[in-house]
Amino acid sequence: MDDIIDKNSPEPIYLQIKQNLLESIDKGVYAINQAIPSEMAMAKRYQVSRMTARMAINELVQEGLLSRRQGKGTYVSGTRFDYHLFRITSFNQDMAERGMAHFTKVLESKVLAASDRIKKTLELSANSKVIYIKRLRYADDVPLLLEERYLNYWLCQPILKENLEQESIHNLLIYKYKLALTKVKQFIQAKNLSENEANLLNVGKGSAALYLQRTTYTHKQPVTMVAYLYRGDRYRVYAEFEPYE
Repeated sequence: MDDIIDKNSPEPIYLQIKQNLLESIDKGVYAINQAIPSEMAMAKRYQVSRMTARMAINELVQEGLLSRRQGKGTYVSGTRFDYHLFRITSFNQDMAERGMAHFTKVLESKVLAASDRIKKTLELSANSKVIYIKRLRYADDVPLLLEERYLNYWLCQPILKENLEQESIHNLLIYKYKLALTKVKQFIQAKNLSENEANLLNVGKGSAALYLQRTTYTHKQPVTMVAYLYRGDRYRVYAEFEPYE
């Protein structure tokens, strides 16, 4: 690695360090999923303050080329995935199409009394029950997506007996339970991860994420509401459409 920086240059020192790091990543000095030196080690290497080293690293974290892992350090990020705004597909199908090994961990699976918010979203009556499923989705052994889902209990009762670490809920609803999924409402916003969310996704507390909430209908009846947290260092939103005349 070229550790030379020019302290007389008009270019800020932290940007010179950032460029050196970029060159090292491009040359394979630091491979995907490999840790880079700590802020303290970087400061010593470049003979700068720790704050200056941190600024260089922060820029690359914000750009998604590095990611912080709670209690472990800062690592070179892997591939960034495009989330297709106008396409609905399952995580399993998406990863399979990318040729990536993937698996799912079920963190919670139970029946709950529907909260007021969920009753409103799923258009349920008073005292209704819902099925709650929380899953963590991995690709190439990296946690990418935290999913919390609420399902209409009366339409989806058998789902708790399914192997939800192997099966796609989307596919079960369509092909096994014969529910025609006819309409989707969704919104996307930026979110900073809580400590628990960050720990599950193996990034630092407060890291950026894409929060997507989707409600799926069969005809006029909402079937499920799911909230996804996509790691902000690994996902970006993509859309392609014809411009208006």
